[in-house]
Amino acid sequence: MDIFDCIYTRRSIRKFKDIPVELDKLYEIIKAGSYAPCAGDLQNWKFIVEKNNDKIKAMYHHSLEQEAFMTAQIAVIVVAETDMAEKFYGMRGKRLYAVQNCAAAMQNMLLAAHALGLGAVWIGAFDENRINDTYKIPSVARAQGIILLGYPDEVPAPRHVKYIWYITQYNKYGMKYEYHQRIMNDLSMEWEMQSKNLQRMVNRKLNKTKKKLGIEKDATLQGEVKARSKNFFEQAKARATNALGRTKNGDATDKRRPKESKGWLDGLKKPKNQQRSRRPAPKKKRRRPKK
Repeated sequence: MDIFDCIYTRRSIRKFKDIPVELDKLYEIIKAGSYAPCAGDLQNWKFIVEKNNDKIKAMYHHSLEQEAFMTAQIAVIVVAETDMAEKFYGMRGKRLYAVQNCAAAMQNMLLAAHALGLGAVWIGAFDENRINDTYKIPSVARAQGIILLGYPDEVPAPRHVKYIWYITQYNKYGMKYEYHQRIMNDLSMEWEMQSKNLQRMVNRKLNKTKKKLGIEKDATLQGEVKARSKNFFEQAKARATNALGRTKNGDATDKRRPKESKGWLDGLKKPKNQQRSRRPAPKKKRRRPKK
């Protein structure tokens, strides 16, 4: 599987089949996690593997009752050794670098599981105290997350992500170009955006046409338009045929009064409603001079 296909098609799986996971695949997943980048190449992580189904199901009550624990075949608890990061990088290493290192390792493990045909999900909500007590994690370390593995028993819908131009900014926060693909001469992205805009416009036009014609939702627009246009032309053809038939047989008679021929002066006359009235204008009264 190509690396980009693996990244684009990976989805979180929360329902697994009752099929055990092979150990060689499990070790490949853990090995991929150990090759993740980390601050100072400390590799301050540990991976606790749990294969007992009863113990995995017991975590269900300590992780907001997430259903994935009920069918998972393997649980891998990723633990960060925070004291090692603090020794080299101080408080920032303990609070940030240790978390980032384990997050990168977990991402590698998720991609490796997907490439091997397995399903996986990243669990971050759990009771740390219960996990620490169950697996004897010391105070100098901290559980960062749990990865559940197994063969997938569901097919999630494709994921829709935000446009690149929406999340990409230049030079400073908040500075973005709406059409940065034109600046970068990325024509493929420009075509994709134009096709999506065209599809949205077509869908709007179709919905408006359906409302005007009163077409039901389950009927296709093209079939309805063809049927209605066919009926209209057939009716018009029938009316024309009947009219021609009556004229040939002499049935059709024009009962209207024939129009009289008008001369060219009559054509210049205005209609009666536009003609001025011929009443003489009232005479103005003369004012008598004051004495």
